[in-house]
Amino acid sequence: MGLTAMISRRKMRAVMEAISREHIDTDAIAKEWADDVVWDSPSDLGVGQTILGKAAIVEWYKRWEHEFPKKKLVAKNVCVSGMGLPNRTLVIMCDWTCTETDRQGREYVFDGASVIHSRNMKVVRMTDYISFAGLPEISTLLGPAKN
Repeated sequence: MGLTAMISRRKMRAVMEAISREHIDTDAIAKEWADDVVWDSPSDLGVGQTILGKAAIVEWYKRWEHEFPKKKLVAKNVCVSGMGLPNRTLVIMCDWTCTETDRQGREYVFDGASVIHSRNMKVVRMTDYISFAGLPEISTLLGPAKN
């Protein structure tokens, strides 16, 4: 799995860089997702909400970009586990730090980890785990999700 892991690590770091740009190219990021991808995203309670489908996740990213025009995600460690060929079923874990600035100029810094399940070279499930230490309630920062 050496080559598969190397490519997966490189792709994960590229996604973090793409999300960190002033404008998130959601089309480029979403091309890696299955149409019925599932994203378990964080909530104030740490339990999270589940967003179903590529279009709904893209919409979430657009709202996040609007509320937080300046952001920087830095991947610390990227680990890959699974089968390369023939099944191409992978689990990718990345721990990261995010620094984001909202439209009012307030800066927030927090850590998290993402777990990505990929099958046949498409992301089928993403789950984020975020440390909310020192952060305001997310519901005060982003409007309600539209599923």
